[in-house]
Amino acid sequence: MFHLFSSGRKFPFYKQPDAMDCGPVCLKIITEYYGKIFPVAYFRKLCSIGKQGTTMASMIEAAGLLGFKTLAAELPYEQLVSKAPLPCILHWEKEHYVVLYRITDKYAYLSDPGLSGKVKVPAADFIRSWQIKEGSQTGRVLLLETTPAFHEKQSIADNSASLWSLLPYLRLHRKSLIPVGISLLLASGFSLVIPLLTQLIVDKGIHGKNTNLLFLICIGQLMLFSGRMLMDFLRARLLFRLGARTSIILLKEFLAKLMQLPFSFFDNRQAGDNMQRVNDNQRVEEFLTNSLISFILSAITLVVLGGVLCYYNWQIFLIFIIGAVVSVTWSNSFKQKRKIIDQKKFKVLSANQQLLLEIFYAMQEIKLTGSENEKQHIWENLQDQSYELKLEALQLDQLMQGIGYFINEVKNVLITYAAAMLVIHDQVTLGGMLAITYICGQLNTPVTQLVEFARVSQNTRFSLQRMAEVHQEAVEDFEVAYQPVSAVPEDINLSQVSFQYGNSQAPFVLKNVDLFIPAGKVTAIVGMSGSGKTTLIKLLLKFYQVSKGSITIGDRSVDQVHAKQWRAACGVVMQDGYVFMDTIANNIFAGSAVKDEQRLHEVSRLANMHDFFMSMPFGYATVVGKDGYGLSEGQKQRLLIARLIYRNPAYIFLDEATNSLDAHNELSIVNNLNHFFTGKTVLIVAHRLSTVKNADQIVVLHQGVLVEKGTHQELIELKGNYYKLIKNQLELSK
Repeated sequence: MFHLFSSGRKFPFYKQPDAMDCGPVCLKIITEYYGKIFPVAYFRKLCSIGKQGTTMASMIEAAGLLGFKTLAAELPYEQLVSKAPLPCILHWEKEHYVVLYRITDKYAYLSDPGLSGKVKVPAADFIRSWQIKEGSQTGRVLLLETTPAFHEKQSIADNSASLWSLLPYLRLHRKSLIPVGISLLLASGFSLVIPLLTQLIVDKGIHGKNTNLLFLICIGQLMLFSGRMLMDFLRARLLFRLGARTSIILLKEFLAKLMQLPFSFFDNRQAGDNMQRVNDNQRVEEFLTNSLISFILSAITLVVLGGVLCYYNWQIFLIFIIGAVVSVTWSNSFKQKRKIIDQKKFKVLSANQQLLLEIFYAMQEIKLTGSENEKQHIWENLQDQSYELKLEALQLDQLMQGIGYFINEVKNVLITYAAAMLVIHDQVTLGGMLAITYICGQLNTPVTQLVEFARVSQNTRFSLQRMAEVHQEAVEDFEVAYQPVSAVPEDINLSQVSFQYGNSQAPFVLKNVDLFIPAGKVTAIVGMSGSGKTTLIKLLLKFYQVSKGSITIGDRSVDQVHAKQWRAACGVVMQDGYVFMDTIANNIFAGSAVKDEQRLHEVSRLANMHDFFMSMPFGYATVVGKDGYGLSEGQKQRLLIARLIYRNPAYIFLDEATNSLDAHNELSIVNNLNHFFTGKTVLIVAHRLSTVKNADQIVVLHQGVLVEKGTHQELIELKGNYYKLIKNQLELSK
């Protein structure tokens, strides 16, 4: 079926909230074109989006679940123009997705969820960005056609946040809003009185030579200005408190929500996107403290002074309105271009910042690899791009502001001429003319502020929508009841467990794993890198859900155990474990309600770190971590082991927890841990023979499959995968 977009109705467009959301948003755009509405989070879930974005395979799968019939193809440009059913999804610039909804021999019309928005692209530029190889004029396309299943689906309300969502937060500060409202009314009253006083000065004071009246009017003006200054001062204080408190509440709610989300949420998103959402609170605060009140004050000023100007002369009022409308229309005509340039600048500046951070943190590797010139060249290219964008922005602003100022001045000259003619024809006094010109001058600022408010409110609404997307995410185990985990360790059983990252087309990392982990025993997992060992531990810790099969703890499915309570019963040292930028003591106490200094020293001795910690500048109060006192990898691992021992958990998971230790420290710590392991369920991932040989059972994984299981001696005699893995450590001959 061939679809041509009808120019009689507006084709949908949505901007992608996150850097990797172009695929899901393209599906949202096309789905809405066919009459169905779903939130972005729904499409993101269907696409199994990850840090690398969305693959064509995952989009095909998601479109199939939506009820589309799909065909992914590589088409020549001529066939795309003549035969492709529209709208369709294009792979754009080898790293992005856009929707093509109309195409002619000269132009292609795109709905781009990224920087561009809805754009008309010349054919030559379109081919250059779409083609797979330079000069091929062939590109990738995903064609979609609705089926009856699509039309049977029910839309889901897209509860995107709006500015009205801030109303409940403003209600919390009702008492603070009362003096703000009073100050606004007084400010509008002052705006009304000042032009009248100006007229009295000229008509009564100067013309009538009444010095006493002139003195009183000037005193009155001074008092009005002082009163307005005082009102502005008090209002700014009140608004700062209101905006800051509201921003803090929003930020607290946002961070509280983040803490409740599953690990997969963070694993599938770039940290920069989540950081941007935190920074969005500043935009909301700025909107509440400045833009919103400026808008209200500008609106009141326009109504009050506009009414006074109309009272003086409706023709002059009409000239002002026409000039203001033309000026606002001219300014708004550049809004989309400014938005595109601003977003491009943000992207370049972000890349520049990221590169500088990499240079600062990776200087050692840059020196070792001789990459100085390469990194400098990349940075210089970014500076050139930044310069070109700044120049483009300057030229656009000069055009916009220059013409805008000219329109405004023409309007002012016409008003001055009209007012002067009214004075000449005795229709208005000289004081009235000055009052009119004063009013028109005062009205110019509110008009400019209203234009700015439209831009700021749009940005604020987008920030609120980004934050709302996090609030719409389901919290971790929200349907699982809080039930205490037994203090006595229980058996863990994996039955036909398979797992894959991403969509159903992705390869399986684990395949049909059957494994019994006995309570109170030590189980070791060995295997080549990439065999699925760390993934298995993450499944047991409920960081991910199994794709197939089941995991039970005692007689309960792991799905019935709340993740927070389960992890509270576990002690974990991962191979990429993190040391917080905090004191040594607080790093070991992490997550523990009781802080026992004597036990702190005991666990540090078991990790062979007590003497080292005591030799630090401030002992256990020394700050360590990324920007604190530097620790070697081996010292970090020993600190993490001390943290684990302090928790005294029933279940222990160690993922290459001693791989950075020297032989002496490893032997000592392993002996200490063997005593600590008594009566606990332990799972160890390691490559070193000294760490695994005393385990009650050893499990061998190979390419995600459990291939061997037994004791050290049994597996040595078998001379299979385990034997091959550790034979060099046994110093056996080949």
